[in-house]
Amino acid sequence: MDLPQKKDDGLKNFDALKTIMEQMSRVFVKIFMPMTDSVLEVFIDKPLFKWLIFRGNVIFEIIKDVELLKMQFSMFWIRWLVGILLLPLLLPPNSSIASEPVKIGIIFARTGNAAPVCKAAFKAVRLAADKLNQAGGLLNHPVQLIEYDNKSTPIGARHAAQNAVKDRVIGVIGATYSSHSIAMSKVLQPGQVPMISPISTHPELTIGKDYIFRVCFTDDFQGRVMADFALHDLGALSSAVFTNTSSKYSMGLASVFIDRFVNQGGQVMFEGEYQNDTIEFAFLLDRIKDHPPGIVYIPGHYRESAYIIKQARLMGLSIVFLGGDGWVNQMYTYGGSYIHGNYYTTQWHYDSPNPRSRRFVAEFKKKYGSVTNEPVMALTYDAFMVLADAVKRAGTFSRTDIRAELARTNGFKGVTGKITFDQNGDPVDKSAMVLKFDDYDSSFYKILSP
Repeated sequence: MDLPQKKDDGLKNFDALKTIMEQMSRVFVKIFMPMTDSVLEVFIDKPLFKWLIFRGNVIFEIIKDVELLKMQFSMFWIRWLVGILLLPLLLPPNSSIASEPVKIGIIFARTGNAAPVCKAAFKAVRLAADKLNQAGGLLNHPVQLIEYDNKSTPIGARHAAQNAVKDRVIGVIGATYSSHSIAMSKVLQPGQVPMISPISTHPELTIGKDYIFRVCFTDDFQGRVMADFALHDLGALSSAVFTNTSSKYSMGLASVFIDRFVNQGGQVMFEGEYQNDTIEFAFLLDRIKDHPPGIVYIPGHYRESAYIIKQARLMGLSIVFLGGDGWVNQMYTYGGSYIHGNYYTTQWHYDSPNPRSRRFVAEFKKKYGSVTNEPVMALTYDAFMVLADAVKRAGTFSRTDIRAELARTNGFKGVTGKITFDQNGDPVDKSAMVLKFDDYDSSFYKILSP
């Protein structure tokens, strides 16, 4: 038997193995150990990971039964050997693990009242993801969009957010309506999932929630500047305000406008209320037709606002109507030519001279054939790219680290302008545009700066 005579050579081999293991362990400590739990979550359910664990356990059991190793090696080195077996998890980007997609949740409406506007949001975020993947993805991983339908309701938005948490997305883009986004935030904030809303403007959305951000200006800003516009640009000394009491967005914007208008010397002659899905508005318009105010402010969404304007014109009222960024070109679908001549504040226009905006418009046209004047598309694109930028700066898929980098965003150059977040996660110093409806489109009229 030759094996007993090779004992000294075996010990030498084991000493050599120990030296190699010492060197490998240093690499393992520097590279593998800093990986966060959220990164490991990407691999933990994968067959290859489970197979590596199995292989390591088998070798460990064999090693435990070898008396020679028990004498010459401490359990410390044996356990490092098992750890070294996990190093394939750190293979280059062309490996099967490195190509595992990273998930980003997209929550908008596919059905219900908000669906028409959200079509542009879905298109914009797909354009952004395609562009990012063509450039190598995020941290050498392709981006996978997980799209959810919030069904145009706060309850639907909440359910969509819950599903996003279960699906272990690294972040969420959405929604449009403030009531939907606020419902989502109440799930995503405690779930520690970063969220960026493209166009939800109600101040409540971000206050006290360090995982919640937005890339649009707030109602506090657009309500103030539109009151100033009514008073100083249009010379209106009196107003009426029609508020949708089913909408936090509408109520918040109305409150800001009224306070500013009155404080600047204007008079609010009438405050009317309506709810979602109202289609007949004579009960409001009858209150002002005998003594029309200088302007009527409707801080609502496009469908009900269009009905109000059309019915006012059919009653013979020639008042100028003003709105917020809930107004879009789809108002012509519901109001026809009666929409001409009215003004609203918005976040973006496709004729913006911003070079990034022009490039975005060209890319959008190339992919989809045409582009419409819907700010949600540009803001959704910016929201996605801001999240991607934070991931790159974090260098990890840890949601905690991504949130921290989002909070540090300063001067990000987007389609809608530079984006810097304040302590609440709101962008600072973003201007508003005033657009005027004319010839079945909306054209640029004026910029209102902070």
